[in-house]
Amino acid sequence: MREKIGRRRFVAGSIRLAAVAHLIHLERLEAIAHTAPLSGPERRTLRAAANAIVPAHGRMPAASTVGAVSYIEKVASSDQKLNDLVASGLREIDARASTAHAARFDALTIDRQTDVLLHVEKADAPAGFFPVLRDLVYEAYYTHPRVMKLVGYDFRSGRSRTARLEPFDAARLSRVRTMTPFYRDVKS
Repeated sequence: MREKIGRRRFVAGSIRLAAVAHLIHLERLEAIAHTAPLSGPERRTLRAAANAIVPAHGRMPAASTVGAVSYIEKVASSDQKLNDLVASGLREIDARASTAHAARFDALTIDRQTDVLLHVEKADAPAGFFPVLRDLVYEAYYTHPRVMKLVGYDFRSGRSRTARLEPFDAARLSRVRTMTPFYRDVKS
């Protein structure tokens, strides 16, 4: 059974994504030309890799079901360096699948796909590819409205559409107030 992704793990992943944000020069996604920077085989590999990273489970859809492939293509097409990294990484995944299992990556079983992805991650070839792929898949997946609703995330935005906050309950702080501080006072 897959473990649930908690808020801390989601935030930690978002922070890691921020670390690679300098590679991505985002424009409004609507303004990006809808050209397909990836070839057909690269797109098939991206779809299979995204689904291996976030597979369907229970009521949760697979990453490609909520548009991860088109999202990643749009983001990658906004920066040539990122686009080249994604394309060469996908070719590396296919090359590893062909070498290790004599088949295309998208034709492998999920266990073999996972083995190939683990190898690409450990080999770090091309350099920095796997963390970028993983973070883009997570970003595409967990920012999709359907997934947000399924994980129970209540999005608060704007003045007119702000969700109501629960009333503050000071009793929830009683345990924390009895703990010794995790900080020390520094005199300035």
